[in-house]
Parts: sequence; structure tokens; C-alpha cells
Amino acid sequence: MVLVNQQAVRAADDNAYLERFITAQQQFILRCAGKNCGRFVDRSDDEFSIALMAFYEAVQAYNPANGGFLPFAATVISRRLTDYHRGQRRFSCEIQLAPQAFDGTIDPDEGDTSLQLAVAEQAAQPQALSAAGEIEAANALFADYGFTFYDLADCSPRADKTRTACAKAAAVLLRTPGLLDEMKKTKQLPIGQLVKSSGVPKKVIERHRRYLIAAALLLSGDYPMLSEYLQGIRKELERCEL
Repeated sequence: MVLVNQQAVRAADDNAYLERFITAQQQFILRCAGKNCGRFVDRSDDEFSIALMAFYEAVQAYNPANGGFLPFAATVISRRLTDYHRGQRRFSCEIQLAPQAFDGTIDPDEGDTSLQLAVAEQAAQPQALSAAGEIEAANALFADYGFTFYDLADCSPRADKTRTACAKAAAVLLRTPGLLDEMKKTKQLPIGQLVKSSGVPKKVIERHRRYLIAAALLLSGDYPMLSEYLQGIRKELERCEL
């Protein structure tokens, strides 16, 4: 147990070691996911991807003074999966609708036409990516900026003050017209403009460059599951006064 605690601490500061640590703990992650779901979970399941993201989060947030790492990680995984399943249940209710609603044809004589229209519009939309698919898509996007999703655990802010500063910088990036477009065009974080507009020290922005880029790309794109991974910064964004 002590060895795992030490490994978790090292993984938080060593990205190369983090990947090896994650690989070594995959069976633990799978067991935690299976226990929460009450069934066997394998690496192809969305629940594994959610649990994997939660494990990264646990590595970032772990404090040895508060106890063992594995019980802490199991708690974080359980909470994230519970949140995920709660969200899934919102869409689990079945409603009686005319079959035409699903092929885009609206029958005015069949029940609530507004509901039929809503379902028809939803059916016409492309299906949302799974969590695993979102990670794959995000990695392809991050590659243009020189990092991967797995790097986020290494560059995420840990102190409350730093998280608040990063949230303010991210808010400026997301809400200033043209700034996000410039970043996407040049594949570079506009550090100078962020320092000037946000008041966040240059040193903080440079240190958390990858995190700010990732947060802006995920929160401005179609990544609902990965955006949940940034729940902390989303809350900070809501509190920012620009």
C-alpha cells in the first residue's frame, strides 16, 4: 500500500511514469468500474473510459496525508461513474410515439406533434461519440498542439489559487471574439494577449499552456463527457467576472 502511494505521488509529477502507472493499475480500474456497475466491464465499455479519466483525476488530487491512494481513487471512480449513470438515466424513459417521427415524417393526427418534431430533429442529428471516441477525437485534435489527453494530468493546476487564475485565462480565451479562432488557426496559445486581457501572470499561463488549450478546445467543442472532466474549471468559469 505504501509503495502504491509513493507511485501515485511520483506519477503526479512525472508524465512518462504516469503512463506506466496507469497501465499497471488497469485491472484495479476495471474492478472498480465493474463493482460500481454491478457487472463485468472491459476496456471497450464507456464505463472504463469514465473510470480511466477519474483515475487521472485521483492522481492529480491525491494527498498522502489523507490516507491510501487506492481507496481514494476507488472513491473518485465511483463518484464519476455514479454521475455518469445518473446522467444516462435522464434519457431512459420510453415515450409512445408514431414510427414516422423517427424517419422525419410528422403525422398531425398522432398525438403531440411538437414532441414528434423534437424527436425527428434529434433523430436527424449524428450520434454523440462515446467516451472512448471522445478521447480518440480529442487526442487527434491535441496532436496539432503537441500533446495528448494523457498529458493533462501532468499540467493541470492543483492549488485553488492557480485553478482560479487558469479559469480566468480560459474565460478570456473563450469569450474574447477572435482569440479562440486565432489559437485554432496558429495552433499556438496567444499568451501575450491572455496576460494583457486576463491579468493572469505570464508564468502561470506558460506553465499551464496545454491545460488552457485543452480546456478551451473541449469546452468550445462537442465533447460532453470530456467536458465533465473539466467540471472544476467550468464552475470557476461561471464565477469569473470579466
